[in-house]
Amino acid sequence: MHKRYIIYIYIVLSLLMLSCNGARTGSLAEKGDTLRLHYARNLTIVTFSDRTEVTLRNPWDTLHALGKYCLVESSSGSFPPKQAGTVVHVPLRNAGIFSSVHLALLHELKADSAVGGICDLQFCNQQEFREAVADGRIANLGNSVQPSLEQIIDLNPDALLPSPFENSGGLGRVETLGIPIIWCADYMENTPLGRAEWIRFYGRLLGKAEEADSIFSTVESRYQELCAVARKTTTRPRLLSEMPWSGQWTLPAAGSSSSKLYADAGAEYLFAHLKGNGSIPLSTEKVVDKAINADFWLIKHHGNLSRQQMISDTPLLSGIKAPIWWCDTSVTLIYEETPFHPERLLENLIAIFHPELGIEASYSYFKPLTN
Repeated sequence: MHKRYIIYIYIVLSLLMLSCNGARTGSLAEKGDTLRLHYARNLTIVTFSDRTEVTLRNPWDTLHALGKYCLVESSSGSFPPKQAGTVVHVPLRNAGIFSSVHLALLHELKADSAVGGICDLQFCNQQEFREAVADGRIANLGNSVQPSLEQIIDLNPDALLPSPFENSGGLGRVETLGIPIIWCADYMENTPLGRAEWIRFYGRLLGKAEEADSIFSTVESRYQELCAVARKTTTRPRLLSEMPWSGQWTLPAAGSSSSKLYADAGAEYLFAHLKGNGSIPLSTEKVVDKAINADFWLIKHHGNLSRQQMISDTPLLSGIKAPIWWCDTSVTLIYEETPFHPERLLENLIAIFHPELGIEASYSYFKPLTN
């Protein structure tokens, strides 16, 4: 009996210990504060006392995550749970930036010092960064699709910020270096404000959360104000965008932020029926058939452009009589500024499509092509 009694006591004590441990675990279970995002569909940000957890939804496979990150302040000394995601020490101080879009954003947030290296220098229109590369203060990481492994190793960045592309195969050997790779999928949001809202994530990477939230609030307010003005018009001019290249014409699909922007500016985008969230390549013949009756034609082109040269290169274009408004991307910052400031482009487009509304554009990205 004595032996049985001892065993019985042991079992009871074991169960009590398990119960206590379970209760303690439950009492310490954390519940973070989810940041309320109004427009971004592929982004979730949850703040805890010692970290911020960020989940990026895969825009091509929405049931899965593209990336999961745990932002921890460099000075905190905390050890987040493994399931929280890839640990990123913030604020970033030596990052590899793959796109001029995000370079411009860091510059606006006054975080130039966080740029350690950049890709695609030939597409960077911002002189301060080009000079920093020339002086050796910022590393040239080469091509964004196949960045220089050697340069990245020498830089030893605290994070890399590339843009993902469907079926691209990732960054190859770079992904084996153990450097946090933060996929910048903001361009896959299907509304202009959805993409712009990603500034709140980037602000938290840079220790600039309040500044980023303030910028977005201003952007949102002005964009909604302009939409309200555009809704007053009773006419919707038919719009064609882009131009052919090597026999194909790549156009924004219905689910893209560009298509939404055109609608918000009071235009009838002629290819708003194309299914998808990005851009869709079509044959020049198919586009011209539908574009004959266009009222406006928007074109972004690097360097000088003339209608005569366009027709000489592609005779089919002679059938399109719509006036051309073009943006010279070699001298304007449309790619750098408008992703996180869509209100600037919206203002410009409303002024073009609906001069009767009296909107004066502060930023003139598109101008009439006169030659």
